[in-house]
Amino acid sequence: MRKSHKEELFNATFRLFILHGYDGVSLGDIEKATGMSRGAIFHYADSKLDLFRQVVEQYVLDRQSIDMKIRVGGDPSLREFIDAYIDGVKRTMTELMTLMGEGVTLAECSRAYLSIIQQIAVLLPELSERQQQSITREQQVWHQVISRSVERGEVRSDIDTELMAQTFIALFYGRAYRDSLITGLDADLLKRQMLQLYAAIALK
Repeated sequence: MRKSHKEELFNATFRLFILHGYDGVSLGDIEKATGMSRGAIFHYADSKLDLFRQVVEQYVLDRQSIDMKIRVGGDPSLREFIDAYIDGVKRTMTELMTLMGEGVTLAECSRAYLSIIQQIAVLLPELSERQQQSITREQQVWHQVISRSVERGEVRSDIDTELMAQTFIALFYGRAYRDSLITGLDADLLKRQMLQLYAAIALK
């Protein structure tokens, strides 16, 4: 199925913004990359900043949502949730690399992703607040899963479930930041670390 003009515009513009940064992209660059006139571009956005807002909402904030990232039904065990979480991380990174285009390395993808998150905070502080709400929501989901795992007898009852939820999240964000400086996010290593933490609290 042929992509709509809006989808083509958003895909190309997101690729430009994530590879070159907001300040490194001109309207002329967008016209050249999309083959669209400035008038056609402004049919979908009021300004370059509005276009940036729309594409980062769609390709970054929406995809970063825990409800979009995790595909697990019912009432998963903590072990099942960890598997689904890592699968979601891998899927998100694969989709992001596909959007960025051929020849982009995992390291470049990871660094570009963190860079655009920082640009959101500077250029669109209201969206940065939404991002913080997304992280809070993610922590709530982890907490719910861990609490249910305590109730089921899967993990120890003496753990601080809120602190443990924060620890799992910190593992992801810490790993994502550190790896972005080297070779890119190593999701398999992240999974091993999470399973090591799980082994420390699971009932044998």
